[in-house]
Amino acid sequence: KPTSRYGNDVKILSSLTNRIFLASAALAVVSIGSAVYFVSRTITREAEAELQRGLIEAGTLVEQQTATLVQNFTVTARLVADLPKLKAAVADADPPTARPLAVDYQHQLGAALLLVTDRRGGVLAIAGDTDMAPETVATRPEIQGALAGREMSGFWAQTDGVLQVVAVPIAVGLDRPELLGTLALGFRL
Repeated sequence: KPTSRYGNDVKILSSLTNRIFLASAALAVVSIGSAVYFVSRTITREAEAELQRGLIEAGTLVEQQTATLVQNFTVTARLVADLPKLKAAVADADPPTARPLAVDYQHQLGAALLLVTDRRGGVLAIAGDTDMAPETVATRPEIQGALAGREMSGFWAQTDGVLQVVAVPIAVGLDRPELLGTLALGFRL
């Protein structure tokens, strides 16, 4: 039992000085704790808002990058589809003639896949890796769109990843183009 030097029992709240000290300490702890709580809550809210803005900005950049890639793939596919040697091979509808050209163009472009079909969607040449059976190629929406004269793009799931595929028509003539077939380029994502 603690005692004072005068022999009396010491009680913490017995003197006015002790009570004032404890009240001041409690007030300081409560005010500092409140300030820290409100500041940390405000900082957390601002950090979350900044993170949300960053995520939105990153998403926008990814969308822009994807759109640019698709545009570049489409221009590349258009240019290759307009090459006279490829048009001649597709017009012949001869797979042994189209295959070496497809392999050569696929290597030159660094594409994961280059696929050439005839005007009915039958596969003339496949250069690169695809999990898709040749008989199912014509059912793909990108190939169907290209057979209808439109440029189409989409994603093809593969066992080792995803291909970004762009399909364009191969046609002859300007005023009334005659559809010869389609060209599809695939780039691994």
